[in-house]
Amino acid sequence: MWRSIKIGNVKAGRVRIYKFNSFKALTKKENDIRNDKDKGNDYLLEEIAKNKDIRSIDRKYLYYKDKEGKEKENERYQIAVFEGDIVRLALKERKEAKADYQLLDEIVYMEVFHNDIMWQIIRDGILIADKRYILYSATTGQVRNTTVTLLRKDFFDNNKDALMVGLSVEYINEQGGMNVGKYLAYTALPLSSSVLPEKEIDIDRCMLVKGLETSVRGMVKYIDIQPDQNGQHYVADTPDGFIEKDIPIEHTDGAGMFLPGELPSSCQIRSGFFKGAMFPFDFRLFANEVAHNTKIPDAWEDEIDVEEQDIRYIFTTSQLKMWKMYSSWEEYKKAFRENKIKISINSYANPAKETVTFAYQYLQTLPYGCDIKRLCTPAKNDLKRLHTDIEYVKSEMGYADDSETEINDDTDNEDIEDSESIDDVIAVTDDIQTNSIETTEKQSCNSIIAEALNVYPQLIYDPYIEKKIRQLVKSRRRSYRAGKIPLSGYYSYAAPDMYAFCEYLFCGESNPEGLVPKNHIYNKYYDEKGNVEHLICLRSPHLSRYEYGKRNLTKSDECREWFKYMESDTVVSCHDLLSKTLQMDWDGDEILVSDDAELWELAKDLPEYPLYYVMQQAEPQQITNEAIFDTLVKGFNNNVIGDSSNAMTKLWNAPDISEDNPLLYDDAINVYCAYSNYAIDYPKTGKNLALGEYEELYNKLVPPKEGKERLVKSEIKHPNFFIEAKGKKSKNVEKPTKSVMDRIKKYIGEGTGRLDYTYFDDSKRNEFDYRMLMNNEKKENETAKYEVNRYDNQYQRLYLTLKRRKASKKYICSVIDKEEHMKNMDATERAGRFETFHYHCIQEIKEIFTDKNGFFNENFAVNYLIDMEYMQHEFITSSKDILWKCFGHIILDNLQKNVTGNIVIKFRPRKAYKKAVKGDAILDKKIAEKMECRHIDITQSDLSFITNSLELYKNGNPHSNDMELLYVLFCMYKEAKASNKLKDGYFVITKRKHITNYDDKSKKKKKRKIKFNMNKIMEIAGAKSYAGSFDRFRDTNGIEIIEDEEKEQYKFKIDIPNVEEQCLFTVRNIFNPLIYLQAYQQNKDICVCKVCGKDFIKTSNNQKTCGKACSDLLQRLNVAKRNEKNRKTEIKEQKVI
Repeated sequence: MWRSIKIGNVKAGRVRIYKFNSFKALTKKENDIRNDKDKGNDYLLEEIAKNKDIRSIDRKYLYYKDKEGKEKENERYQIAVFEGDIVRLALKERKEAKADYQLLDEIVYMEVFHNDIMWQIIRDGILIADKRYILYSATTGQVRNTTVTLLRKDFFDNNKDALMVGLSVEYINEQGGMNVGKYLAYTALPLSSSVLPEKEIDIDRCMLVKGLETSVRGMVKYIDIQPDQNGQHYVADTPDGFIEKDIPIEHTDGAGMFLPGELPSSCQIRSGFFKGAMFPFDFRLFANEVAHNTKIPDAWEDEIDVEEQDIRYIFTTSQLKMWKMYSSWEEYKKAFRENKIKISINSYANPAKETVTFAYQYLQTLPYGCDIKRLCTPAKNDLKRLHTDIEYVKSEMGYADDSETEINDDTDNEDIEDSESIDDVIAVTDDIQTNSIETTEKQSCNSIIAEALNVYPQLIYDPYIEKKIRQLVKSRRRSYRAGKIPLSGYYSYAAPDMYAFCEYLFCGESNPEGLVPKNHIYNKYYDEKGNVEHLICLRSPHLSRYEYGKRNLTKSDECREWFKYMESDTVVSCHDLLSKTLQMDWDGDEILVSDDAELWELAKDLPEYPLYYVMQQAEPQQITNEAIFDTLVKGFNNNVIGDSSNAMTKLWNAPDISEDNPLLYDDAINVYCAYSNYAIDYPKTGKNLALGEYEELYNKLVPPKEGKERLVKSEIKHPNFFIEAKGKKSKNVEKPTKSVMDRIKKYIGEGTGRLDYTYFDDSKRNEFDYRMLMNNEKKENETAKYEVNRYDNQYQRLYLTLKRRKASKKYICSVIDKEEHMKNMDATERAGRFETFHYHCIQEIKEIFTDKNGFFNENFAVNYLIDMEYMQHEFITSSKDILWKCFGHIILDNLQKNVTGNIVIKFRPRKAYKKAVKGDAILDKKIAEKMECRHIDITQSDLSFITNSLELYKNGNPHSNDMELLYVLFCMYKEAKASNKLKDGYFVITKRKHITNYDDKSKKKKKRKIKFNMNKIMEIAGAKSYAGSFDRFRDTNGIEIIEDEEKEQYKFKIDIPNVEEQCLFTVRNIFNPLIYLQAYQQNKDICVCKVCGKDFIKTSNNQKTCGKACSDLLQRLNVAKRNEKNRKTEIKEQKVI
């Protein structure tokens, strides 16, 4: 059901883990302060700092109890992650063979909003559902997102030798310590996504050597960066023109090699303190036929004979991050074997392909006045073809990411306001996620739909499929106008000249010649293509005009022979400064290699030489709790990467740039490049760069604000094309300029906005039959094997589940959109959240269709779900994502059987059901309002507070509806407070009935009904008015009511008694709280309606429904069931006769 993701010849599974934030670890007192408007954030931080106890996260955030009292997983805080070394350790402890979407509590991610809470976790640990956790580490990517990794303490204690490969913090400190940022990065390597290769890498067939480093002389655009007396680095000078310098380059930084055939292709590896790329090269052939020497020194100067010891893998010291902590390779291997560590694969090299999607960063640095029309021609042609060629649409649908065709049913959400906090497109290695795991043979929802369209072409007339196709075209046009245009090229590993490396190792040459000449590269794919002479090399982040790597393609026979196993890698000369041009190393960095002739023509006038400045190294330090805390806090506070690249994008597209002065901001952009790269390395080095004279301009581009002030708009707006690239509103961007990207947006937009879809034929829409999606197998008596019974309990349960799940997905979409907008979530986590959501959809559906023997009849489940999606009026026009993403593979199987198997589909009349449910608006409304019920407990103090707050007549009775209204408000407030939903301590309710959206010209655009307002409160309370009641409540101690006439809303604050006492009764649904009070007062039981699932109080012993509407519906359904049963009996009797 949950298929693994294939990489190379192995499959990567997924598991689920919890991700919380530090708000969940607040104490009750701290939460009260947080919700108290009179006590600001400083008061809260002061209270947090006072805490001396072990913090805890309540079990309710991990599990909840349903109406039957069964404990179920709280999916809200779950995310899906790929398997890796640490996941496999957890599975091994559990004695589980593979990652199969299990929920693991050994690993928890924690997003940090309170540094003092993080310090207390470092100091004391934390209890999560009464289990002790410790702060383990944080990847560089996590530091940028203010997140850390927690491990369950007993799990860490059992596996710390494996995680630390025999080392300890005490031993590292005895050896002089190390930079804490690097320590965190290296201990986080087991968190990387990885799989075990089919053929295990034998550590005894491996060796470790020192890498190749030489000095390469060349011209550079130089920035002189110096430290001041306090160690702060600053820009001392930006000389005009280019300077010739000797540049030290470690040509094998992060790279090693293996004998061809040992692994399927070039790859990235992970293991105990190991991180890097491995490339196929026959070093033993070189040793025998070129060097005539098979003995080389390892990293500790011990001589190794690669033939005698059957060495198949050569690693470099830059790959084994802690190599200096071991006295020899034998000592490392001993710890490796004793802890049963294995070398895993993080990703394999992408295969070469004809076209690649560019990014606007690559395009905006092209010369200002260049002609972009021919560059954009493939994009415009693609859009036209997507409107006219259905076969092409099918192929593109198969490769499209699911996010490209996402259909959002939620039209009720307000637009998220523009914010300065959206990051620019920037590719930074994150040790948690690896994109290549998802790029090969992933069976996405879109790929299944594409296959289904090939099997059953009439599927195109399914309204849902048609929407997805239209959304694909719409998304593609928006992407193209944002600079994501298709050009010739592909992403390739950057590989060092391994021939030169072997000359260094086996021949002892300190400055080897190698096979690739200066200013050349070798690429097997383009060599075999035959007609390629030049290649453009690019790498993200691409920020300046000095980052276009223009190289000639070498085609020597020697390269073809020695590099023939590097199918898609790009081999770089050891006499070249390309690694400085692209700011890359060799540990698996991917570069975009393009043979596009038009791009070469446009880029030929760009500088040949790289931007160069010295990156500072990190000093060693003692690893202590205080040092870890200090490093993490500095990393959290130095998160400027997205802001700095945004700043440069603004300058590349600034209105005051012209053809007369296209390099107006060249020096500023160069300095900001250095600033950005310092920020990228900051989690490891702890070094940042002072901007000096460039700070004033930077502050106009990126306001130096914190907290709520980060939403303040910058003085210089974003470029116009950010409307497409980032979803910016037109009022928040500059007017179109003549920059490269603004012209691309305009040109691609011309003539592509109103193209007709020639393959949608209205006369053929009736050709689609939804029953083709079902399993239509027959029994021996020719009756349907998986016939849908719309009157049985399973159908009713599925109806309620689907209704609730679709409503839940709208909520999840809105939450994810907001978190993405505020930089709290990346694309991989977004995909993981949705995957977790669909996993739980399957689990709930599985529960309905699993028999007493534990057998899940997925064919029944899918048939029922299809019938419901296509025949129930409330689902017909809604998105079918749950159906296709959960069971698309089964639908595809059904289509293949139905199209090729000559199965005749017998039409099932549904008159009885139509008559039973037609026009039942009351039931629809009840089910629509039945969201996930939120529980609160009512105590005697609560009831006493409510009754004592009421103003009474002389006869002792309260005013009409005062009791009911105050009770409802009390329940609402108490639930909001418990779930941290108060705004500055207040519960806010609007008086408005509708919200009207306006376009940029202040014209009315859309009117939306508000579902939860004061009218809804009165409806729940059964009150006809509230003005008089509110006046009386205002005179009561403990109740504060503020009317905001401008915003048309009320703000409530209630001093809920803070007393620990026994619960009198539980309100299981705050949208219908009165029945629980009534049941308590009358000493009656609460029952669940058999039809709509709503709670109600029985008025008679045989009552099964909540009211007349549901009772009438249940009666009609029972009649329909009996009629159906009688019909089947008659058919059987006729067959017997």
